This record gives sequence, structure tokens and C-alpha cells, in this order.
Amino acid sequence: MATCSFRSPLAFRLQCFLEARPAAKRPPTFKILCCLDRFLMGAVKPGDTITRQAAEGWFKSMEHLAPGTRINRMSVLRQFCRYLSHFDPRTCIVHRMFLPRRNRPMPHIYTRQEVCRIMTAGKAVRSRDALRPAVFATIVGFLYATGLRVGEAVKLNLADVELKRALILIRQTKFQKTRYVPLAPSTVEHLAFYLRQRRNAGFSQEPTAPFFPAASGGRYHVPTFTTTFLQILRRLGLRGPSGQRGPRIHDLRHSFAVSRLLAWHRAGDNLFAKLPTLSTYLGHSTVTGTEVYLHATVELMESTGQRFHDHFAVPAASRLCHPPTSHR
Repeated sequence: MATCSFRSPLAFRLQCFLEARPAAKRPPTFKILCCLDRFLMGAVKPGDTITRQAAEGWFKSMEHLAPGTRINRMSVLRQFCRYLSHFDPRTCIVHRMFLPRRNRPMPHIYTRQEVCRIMTAGKAVRSRDALRPAVFATIVGFLYATGLRVGEAVKLNLADVELKRALILIRQTKFQKTRYVPLAPSTVEHLAFYLRQRRNAGFSQEPTAPFFPAASGGRYHVPTFTTTFLQILRRLGLRGPSGQRGPRIHDLRHSFAVSRLLAWHRAGDNLFAKLPTLSTYLGHSTVTGTEVYLHATVELMESTGQRFHDHFAVPAASRLCHPPTSHR
């Protein structure tokens, strides 16, 4: 066991719980466990466990925090209590119903015109790195055309993008999934042009080199790219001042998903039969995570409702009471 990072009476169990977590979840869990450890130093005595009174005190101490933060912290406490109960049956088990609801903001569905404006503004970004404007504009268009997560795009290697086969390989991303994503002919054409720019700029052509390299030759960090993206949105008037909610870079992924559903709907396809296909393409762990896109646009909701009405609505009373007139 690694050196214990906690100091409360439950420090040993906190350390064991942390080390039992998957490696990918340890950093955010560790941060929350540190907050819990500080709280437990004054709420739990040596030899005691987490009681209902201690759990309620933890909840009350977070009333000033945002709902998302409270949900994350309460979820970790809930999991830790279940773990702790195996060693001390006196431990309070926190039911899921006590977790606050997470109110997700409605995604912004970018239009093609908005994406073109963002890409054009990205090409005009001043930088000592001559390739950076091309990298920024290409990533924005790439995310809109493929629905990838921005973290998946910046992790791509040259070998992962096979333009001859019109495929990209996404390796071990969220939910530890690896998948192939097909590319549209227009996307292949734009990526081929970008690769010529990349080669002319003198960046490494090794298969393991980043597809979207930073000036140093390494990879872009997601926060760095996201900050530039938000600055451009504010400059274009698509988002308010810092601190206000508005369109996000992740909404490019939402825009792709909704556009795909709208195309299927207009073609008369059964959307619920198509959801597993979209779910696999996007790399979701379950179809439930993909269903949220069915409610993302007024156009899709109104069109679906009209189609349901046309097929299943009860006829008007006047039509039920009077037989149709026969025409001779």
C-alpha cells in the first residue's frame, strides 16, 4: 500500500477505498476524499464509523456548492459508505434518492453557418506557430463532422487516421472503449489538405506523432484548446461574458448527433431502431445516454409529434358520428 494520504480516524479505509478504484477514476476521487477526510477529522471519533448524523452534516456543509459538485461529492460518500459497511455494519448507507437532481443545460445546436464563422475566426488567430490556425480550424470542423469528443481528437496519432479507408481509430477513450469511426468524403478531402499543411510546416511524420501537433511537437491540452474556442465564441457574439452559460465546445458533438437523427427522421427511418447505431458510433456505454438527443431540438420534437398524430390520433367526433358520403 502507498503512503497514507489521509489523517482522519478513517484514514486507513479511505486509502484502501482509493486504491481499489480504477486508475482512471482516482484523481477526481482523491480530491473529493481529501475534502471528506477533513470533514471526518471533526465529525468522527477513533473507533467510530460514518453515522446518519455525520452523513447529514456532510450534506449540510455542501449547501453552498453547485448541484453538480454536490452530486459528485455525495456519490463518492455513498460508494465509500457501502465499502465501509463491509467492515463495520454500523455504517450509514446513503440511498440514491438523497442525491440532488442534475439539471443539465440545453445544448446549443450549431448551424453550419456558425461553424464556418468559428473556423474562419480560428484561421485568423495570431500565433508564433504557423500551423496553429489551421489546427484550430480543422479540429472545429472535424468535431462538427464526426461527433468526436475534443479529448479524442487531440489524442489522435497519424497512424490512427486512415484517409484511404476513410476511417479513424479511437483508442481506449471514455468507458475504456476502442472503436472505428467512418469519415464522409468531404471530411477526408479537408483532412488531406490539412495533412499537406502539416507536412509543409515540418512536423514529424512518424506514425505515433500527434495528428494535431502543438508548436512543441507534443499534443494540445484540452483546457488550452477549449479556452481559445470560448474566446472566439465571445468575439463572434455567440456567447456572453466569462461566468455566463452559453454554447460550449462539447455542443459540437451534440450538433452532430442531432443532425444525424434529423436526417434519419426526414428519411422516414425508425429513430429508436437507429439509436443503437448512433450509440456505438459515439462511443456511449448505453443507448440511454444517446436518447437525450431526441429532445435536443424543437424541429425534431414537433416533427415527431406530427408524425405520431398522423398515424395514431383518434378521428374527430364529427367523423365518428357521420359515415363518409359515397360518391357515385
